[in-house]
Amino acid sequence: MSSTAMHSGAPSYQARAGRALEEHTKAMIVAAAERVMMERISSPRQGNSIERLTLADVCGAARGYIRRDGTEGPIPKATMWKHFKTVEALAIAVIENLTADDRPVPDQIAALTARDEPIGTRLDRGDAQRLEARFSARHYDIARLEEQFDHASTGNEHSDMLFWAAELAERHLQQRRRGDQQPVVAARDWARRGIALVDPEARLDCMMGIRCTRAAAAAEVILCRKTDYEPTGLSRIRSIKETEMTFADTLGWRLHHELARFHADHARALAEEDPDREMRSLHTIATTLIELCGSGPSAAREPQDTLRASELADVILGLRRIHMAYASHPEHRRLCAAVFGDNIESITRKLLSCFSATSKERQRHEGNIRALLHLDHLTRPDPTAEFDRVPSPLDSDEQAAIDMLRTAEYGVVRDILVARYLTAKAHALISLDENRPAERTVVERSLVHPRPAALIQAALQFYNHTAAASPRGAIGVLRAIAAAAGANLNRAHPSHDARTPPGSEFDTIAKAINDLVLITISRRNRFTDNEIERLIDMIDPMYYYITSGRN
Repeated sequence: MSSTAMHSGAPSYQARAGRALEEHTKAMIVAAAERVMMERISSPRQGNSIERLTLADVCGAARGYIRRDGTEGPIPKATMWKHFKTVEALAIAVIENLTADDRPVPDQIAALTARDEPIGTRLDRGDAQRLEARFSARHYDIARLEEQFDHASTGNEHSDMLFWAAELAERHLQQRRRGDQQPVVAARDWARRGIALVDPEARLDCMMGIRCTRAAAAAEVILCRKTDYEPTGLSRIRSIKETEMTFADTLGWRLHHELARFHADHARALAEEDPDREMRSLHTIATTLIELCGSGPSAAREPQDTLRASELADVILGLRRIHMAYASHPEHRRLCAAVFGDNIESITRKLLSCFSATSKERQRHEGNIRALLHLDHLTRPDPTAEFDRVPSPLDSDEQAAIDMLRTAEYGVVRDILVARYLTAKAHALISLDENRPAERTVVERSLVHPRPAALIQAALQFYNHTAAASPRGAIGVLRAIAAAAGANLNRAHPSHDARTPPGSEFDTIAKAINDLVLITISRRNRFTDNEIERLIDMIDPMYYYITSGRN
């Protein structure tokens, strides 16, 4: 066989390695340029505005660019010139990076693409329209997004097809409503279509591919709520996350790789009903996050290899789920102790410190998970009690009320904690009624006068709600715990039925709010700053709870 025939097939290892090195170098330049541009936008100085930015400015001010000798320093001008001849071209690459990672494009960076540049380097009209469509995508409805995908498909614009598939998958997930499976199936299908378009050796493709794998996995998680589909869904989640690991490897994103590996291992553990793998996967990702994102990270990460606050909250929620399900379970407590020892509380505290390294909605997710941990601490059951009884929470009513609203998205864990709190509250009110004169009891109760029988009924509803949860893994164990606690509560309060028509319940809530408005506007003095902050802390979770559809 001739040497020509031998080398006419797939590119050699050297060629692939060279391409990967060039892609990595270009990505570092773009990341450094993005940082310089963002700094000029956020803190413009005289003579140092983004409008006057030059390639030399980017080379000199760049941070995070690692040279071949391992040192960090300015970008060599020859290296910059090899990849980007103009600021316009560099700005285009930054915009492509931002849109691929689903981040907004500042107007000032978009304006750089329209700057006067030498003839032959200007963006042609077609490319300008494509770029403008990309950073306007968040304002398009689904029909417009589909038009953009069809247009890209007609022109066989591979990268644009992938971008619009990712946008469509995420948009369908955002617009889903409870009980409506069609948007979820559409999101999954668009995401899988996008994954099939990814060139696993192209960095921008892999960035958009990760968006698709996340959307596909999120859709499968929702579809897994139907127990007959769950085995199929778990297998698909595992496969999707293994694909995501390859994308993360191309990008050199270790954090993304470890998170994808965790989800793949966790899905496998649930599919195989393997508590050992389930616990060890959570322990591994928890220690890895502490290593990479804790107060003293052991290794540097690429700027875009970031941890989302929602991902961190999910890991902490998983730890609480493991602890509630297995720590005292007769069959699994030894295994739980072998994996975690007595370090779950310490691991949780260290994970909370990782929120400082997160991006996207940190305040909401950190506040929500802290609310869950507080509610968990408040409702720890008394081991000497006959059933799921907890100490009286009367002294923590205000904070507990906020916690119950903020934790609405935390599934079976939250259902059990709320049921425990409502049961303890009912018992406390019964004790109060029995031990104090009626006239004092009326005065000391709250404006709405919650009735113990109604609270018991609500607690039972929360316990019963867990019956819809998965029968697998820690969630399945918690479902059984909730069923037993509900049965015990039912036996202890056989005459608990205090149900009222839904219309009557809403009228009571509306009347209470009207009363609160009258009390508020009849105040003699204005609210202090501290009072305003306290009220906002109480009202914001209620607004989110009502409008998010999780009530």
